[in-house]
Amino acid sequence: MFIVKGRTVAFKQGSISEQCKKMETLGVTEGGSLRPSSDAESPDLHEVKVIRQAKQFVEAEESNRTDSFVDAEKKISDLDQKLDVINTSCDSILSHDLLEGAFQTALSKEEFTLIGSCARELEARSALNRYRTINQIHDPAHYPSDQLWHMSFLILFIAIETVVNAWFYEGASGLIGGAVVALSVSVTNMFIAAGLGFTYRYVNLPSTKDKVTGYAGLIAFIVLAFVLNLIFATFRVQYELLQNELLEKNLAAATPAMLIHALKTAVGEAFRVFVFEFPQIDMNSLILFLVGVVFSIIAFWKGYTLDDKHPGYGAMDRRHKAAENEYKEAKDRAFNAAVAKVHEVADQVEQLRASLISSQKNSNALKAQIQSAQATFDANVRKIQGELNLVIESYRGANKATRAVPPPKYFNELPVVTPAEDTKRVEELLGSVETLSEKSKSIADEKVSLLSLKLQAIQKKINELIQDEFQKYLAYILEKANQSLKLQGHSHIPGQEQSR
Repeated sequence: MFIVKGRTVAFKQGSISEQCKKMETLGVTEGGSLRPSSDAESPDLHEVKVIRQAKQFVEAEESNRTDSFVDAEKKISDLDQKLDVINTSCDSILSHDLLEGAFQTALSKEEFTLIGSCARELEARSALNRYRTINQIHDPAHYPSDQLWHMSFLILFIAIETVVNAWFYEGASGLIGGAVVALSVSVTNMFIAAGLGFTYRYVNLPSTKDKVTGYAGLIAFIVLAFVLNLIFATFRVQYELLQNELLEKNLAAATPAMLIHALKTAVGEAFRVFVFEFPQIDMNSLILFLVGVVFSIIAFWKGYTLDDKHPGYGAMDRRHKAAENEYKEAKDRAFNAAVAKVHEVADQVEQLRASLISSQKNSNALKAQIQSAQATFDANVRKIQGELNLVIESYRGANKATRAVPPPKYFNELPVVTPAEDTKRVEELLGSVETLSEKSKSIADEKVSLLSLKLQAIQKKINELIQDEFQKYLAYILEKANQSLKLQGHSHIPGQEQSR
C-alpha cells in the first residue's frame, strides 16, 4: 500500500513496475474475455488502479517539492531579516565606541565592594603601621600559620607527662587513680607555664610598663615552675603516705578531706624552700620534679611562640592580610568581569563579520536547495511515468495478443500523469535568492573590511584599557576609600596615594 494514515508515501523506484507480471496476467485473462470492448472510450478498472497509484505518487512528489519550496521561502525571509539586523548592528558598532563604556559599566558593578574592601585594607594597614612605629618594630610579624596546631603539641606533652607521672602516683588506687592525679598535675603545670610564656612577650615592647609586665611573667614562671613542681613532688610523697594509710585502715579510697590535707601538707613542705630548707623527697619525687620543670619550660616556650613576640602585632598583621586578600579578590573579580565584558564586544564584532561572510554561503545553499527540489521532482516524475508506461504496455500487449477482436482506440495512447511544466515558482524563488545574494554581497563588501579594521582597533584598545585604565580606576577607588575613611573620622594616612 502507498497510503499510510491519510499520508501519501513518497515514490520509490520499482513501486509501480513491480506490478508488470500481475498486469500481464490480467491482460491475458481480460483479452481472452474480449474485455474491454472495442468501443470502450476510457481505461478499464485494472488500468485505472495503476494510473491512480501513479498519480498519487506524483502528488506526493509535488507535496515534497512544495514543502521544500515553502521551507526555502521561510529561510529567504529569515535570512533577509537577519541581514537587516546585521546591517543595523554593523552601523551601530562602526559609529559608536562601545568598548570603553562596556569596560566602565562592568567595573561600576564592583565599585561599592571595591571601595569598602580598599577602605578596610587601608584602615588595617594604617593601624599596623602605627603600631610598628609606636613600638619601634622593623621586622614583619612572625607567628605559626596554624596556632591551634602549634598549641596541640601541649596535649602530647601532657599525655607524656601524665603517663610518666602516673607511675609515681600509683598507690592503692592503682595506675588509673595515679593517672587521674597525674593528669590534673600536668594540666595545671603546662597551662600556667604556657600562659606565663605568652605574657613574657611584653618584654619586647619599648614601654616600661610593658617590660615590667613581661619580666613579671618571666619571674612568675621561674618561681611557679619551681614551686609548683616542688609542690607536686612533695604531694607525691604525701599521696604515697595517704595510700599506705588507706591500706592500713582497709579503706577503698581517700576522701576529699584526706586529699586536701595531703595537699596542704605538701604545700607547707614545698614553701619551706623559701627559708632555705629543701623538703625531704625520695628519688621518684625528684624525677617527677625534674620532668615537671622540663615540661614547664617547653610549655613556656610554646606560649611565648604562640604569636609574634610583640603582643598584638600578630593579630594586627592577620587582620591586615585578611583585608588585603579581600581587596585583592575584589580587584580580581572586577578586572575579570571588565575584561570579559570588553571581549564580549570584540566577539560581537567578530560574529557580525563572520555572519556577513557566511550569508553568501547561505544564499548558495538556498539556491542549491531549490534547484535540488525541482530536479528531484522532475526525475521522480519521469520514473513514475516510465514505470506506469511499462505496466500499461505490458497489460495492453498481453490483452491484444489474446483478443479476437480489435482493441479499444484508447490503447493507442498511453495515460499521462506528468504535470504540465511550471517553472514560474522556481524562477521566482531563484530570483529572490539572487536578490538576497546581491544584498548580502553588497553589505559584506561594504562592512567586512570596516569590521576587520574595527576589530583591530578594539584589540589594541583592550590592551590599553587593561594596562592603563584599570590602574586609573584603582587610583579612583583609592581616593574614594580615603574619603570614606575621612567621613568616619580617620585622618589621612601618608602613602595611601599609591595604588596597591
